[in-house]
Amino acid sequence: MSDSPQYPGGYQYPEEPEPEGGYTRPPVPPPAPGPAPEPVEQPSRTAPAPDDAHPVAAERFRRTTRARSKAIPVERSRGFWHLATGTVFYVMVVGGMADYVDPGARIAAHLVFWVAIGLAFLIAAARERRHDWAPRPRWPWITAALGGAVAVEALILAVGSPAIIIGAVVLLTLAAFFLMLVG
Repeated sequence: MSDSPQYPGGYQYPEEPEPEGGYTRPPVPPPAPGPAPEPVEQPSRTAPAPDDAHPVAAERFRRTTRARSKAIPVERSRGFWHLATGTVFYVMVVGGMADYVDPGARIAAHLVFWVAIGLAFLIAAARERRHDWAPRPRWPWITAALGGAVAVEALILAVGSPAIIIGAVVLLTLAAFFLMLVG
């Protein structure tokens, strides 16, 4: 036989009165006969309890100061992955549409890409100044802007737009497969 108590009725425990205490206030005893006592002002929940009062269990551990009084520093991004990924997508899109639009549309696409790279550079430089980060190298921005345009034109002359579209689909499929593996 075991020493554990056996409760009849399976998994239900017999109904017993709830123990007092815990996170609720104990019941207030009825007032004693006699003159009515002066009303006592209740202490606020954020102010510490007076020494002569007996605090409830949860009030003893209540904070009196804010939880976060220190600012969390902003971290800078790691590397130039956003710049490289944007440049590769630009080469895929503009190289894939080259045979299907007039050369003026390609020139406009190059100009829009250069403006987007310039705006991204200005935003990155402003963040460096605002957060007092050491300046990063500036050559990846120029390389992305000029290298992306040169890569598009070289691929159009070398292999043509249909081959660029097929290469882009293969590259995107491999990237999606890799992302699903590490994902």
